[in-house]
Order: sequence, then C-alpha cells, then structure tokens
Amino acid sequence: MDEPRPNPQVFHYDDIALGRADSRDYAITLDVYRHFLAAFGDESPVHVDDDFAKSRGFAGKVMHGALLNGFVSHFIGMVFPGRDSLLLAVDLRYANPSYLDDVIRLETVVTQKMDSRQIVILDATLTNATRNYPAARGRIQVMVKDRV
Repeated sequence: MDEPRPNPQVFHYDDIALGRADSRDYAITLDVYRHFLAAFGDESPVHVDDDFAKSRGFAGKVMHGALLNGFVSHFIGMVFPGRDSLLLAVDLRYANPSYLDDVIRLETVVTQKMDSRQIVILDATLTNATRNYPAARGRIQVMVKDRV
C-alpha cells in the first residue's frame, strides 16, 4: 500500500509580496547521502572516501553539491511557493563544502515578480548551520501557475 504523500504549501502568485522571506533547515543524513549515490552513482573519491578527501585538505568526504540543489527543489515544490510552482532555473554558487550530518539552512527572499508570466525570482542563501559558514548563494526562478 502506498504511503500518504505530504501536502505541499499553497501560495497564489497574486499573494506573493516582494521582500517575502522564508526558510527551512535540511539535514544531510546518511539516508539522504545513500539515496543520492544510488540514484546518480557519482562515486568520485572526494565524495565517498574519507581518507582521500582528507588527503586533499577536506575534513572528510565532501557531500555532493547537487544535494543542495535537491533541497532547493523540495523547498520550491513543498514549502514556498509550493503546490502550483514550477522550478525554471537555479543558479547556485558553492562557497564551502558540506559534510555528512551537517544541517543546511535555506533562506529565500522574493526580489522580483514578472506578472506577464507569473514568475518570481528568489535570492537564496544556503548556510551550513553546523559549521557556521556559507555553503552556497544563488538565484532561483519559479513560475507560479495557480490560475488559468
């Protein structure tokens, strides 16, 4: 039997204000890491071998940057704007590595709206809350198609 799916938030385009801020914390758990490896197979030594990563100056195996993109996807589809949104573009610039068991805080601010296409632009900051440093910054473009 299928498990019930969580309900995404619902924000209508017309109700989204410039300057709106939202955030959510995401944990890089062993389960998240293993599922990523199983799905995409990127087993570069810097991502799977602690000793190799340490020999390159890292604290341990470096988590894939694409995990942060996955958190962005979840945030857009489930948190804000939620159900009626379609992620159009993500431009993330990675600042520092993240590691297993780190918590990443994703914070967004609505900086632009394009009424003709019902698109919102979000500035995003991803902070490694565990290590107290920036993980990535970027811009996210989202279409909010809640009315036809």
